[in-house]
Amino acid sequence: MSEPALVVEKVSKRFARNTAQGDLRERFARQLRGEKQPKGSFLALDDVSFVVHPGQPVGIIGHNGSGKSTLLKLLTGILKPTEGTVAVHGRVGALIEVGAGFHPDLSGRENVFLAGSILGLSRQQVHERYDRIVDFAGLADFMETPVKRYSSGMYMRLGFAIVAHLDPEILLIDEVLAVGDALFQNKCLRFLKDFVKKGGTVCFVSHSLGQVELLCETCVWLDHGKARFIGPTAEAIAHYHEVIGEREDAEFARLYPVEWEAQQEEKRRVEEEARQEAERVQREAEEAERAEQERLAALEAERAAAEALLQAAEAERKQDPNRARLTHVTLRDSQGVPRTSFKCGDRLSVEIAWRSPKPLPEPAIGFDIFDTKDNQHLFTTSNYDHQISFAKSQGEGVLHFTLPFLALPAGEYRVQVNLYPDSTQPEWSAAPEDQLDDAVRFTVTHERVTHGRVFLPVEWERPA
Repeated sequence: MSEPALVVEKVSKRFARNTAQGDLRERFARQLRGEKQPKGSFLALDDVSFVVHPGQPVGIIGHNGSGKSTLLKLLTGILKPTEGTVAVHGRVGALIEVGAGFHPDLSGRENVFLAGSILGLSRQQVHERYDRIVDFAGLADFMETPVKRYSSGMYMRLGFAIVAHLDPEILLIDEVLAVGDALFQNKCLRFLKDFVKKGGTVCFVSHSLGQVELLCETCVWLDHGKARFIGPTAEAIAHYHEVIGEREDAEFARLYPVEWEAQQEEKRRVEEEARQEAERVQREAEEAERAEQERLAALEAERAAAEALLQAAEAERKQDPNRARLTHVTLRDSQGVPRTSFKCGDRLSVEIAWRSPKPLPEPAIGFDIFDTKDNQHLFTTSNYDHQISFAKSQGEGVLHFTLPFLALPAGEYRVQVNLYPDSTQPEWSAAPEDQLDDAVRFTVTHERVTHGRVFLPVEWERPA
């Protein structure tokens, strides 16, 4: 990995609250004697450490007085740390205060050359960059005007254009974009993004958290001089918002105790209503779950009873060789090929074979389809319904019928077939002589997701 661009290691910076602590000689003597700092001093930065690599944009956020500007001044060398070390590897371009580094009596053009000489560039090198600086700042008509007549926005335009175009490797930007108009702010942000893509390093201080999140991948959150969080920008901003919210609540409670208590009472009321609503939803869900379990238990009991009846009927049938019997059920496609898989809308043919050692007075064969997922009865038909008779039949026989359009959605289905010996008798359908409860199973597929119990063909028309 390349050498870090910025290294801040265990840095603290102390300032005196009251500068009237004796004259300079007295303060210097106190420092040489190793005496403690006056009680009136405070730490603007307290044991801050982080590393920034080339090509890395880092945001610095925090409340007013958190130490952001002090940190940038340490990085530029304007200030020296009280404790710890600051290492900067690369040519620095800094825009810390609006108008900083400008001579008010010099024109904009003269200040461009002054800034270039301070950064160690020759007059020829500055001249080569001059037109780009003026074009970026958009101040061509004011370059011969003394900068003391500039507005704060014009100061910022010229200052940013200078530091951006005098070949810095590291850019330190402190909140100055706040005084520019939206158009120029966006222009500066685009430049900073391109600068980072080319391997430049940016240290960006701002109260505009949206700009910080847009530009910076990593963020340092300073709080009363301490680095409370160093990491992904979104997380830093979230932590910052959380603490700010807590402090705002505390301040509001201190200044407006009556209103705060009313607000808290309303908050408790809303939370209680939400809790009760959650409990109601939970109860309904539990009741629905119990109802579903009871329904499934009832279905299982019904299935078990049907299974018992089927077994009893099978045992009875085996004991009575004279009973009529269903021998097999076959499903076929439109080509007559036996299949157990179909598509919605296919033609389906059914073949039911039976055998009877005795003549049947007026037999009926019933064909039923059930959904295997929840055992719902979906369809029934019989030769009796369609007045198809095969009376006095004896021996073996086969009955055929066709479903021209399989109007079932995608899923798995079970076929039940019943054989009734005499459909002329009252209550003839109450007790079949033979039953195949799970005669055959088949699946239906569809190229799209289907819903509902049936699949009906539909033709939509575009509006005129």
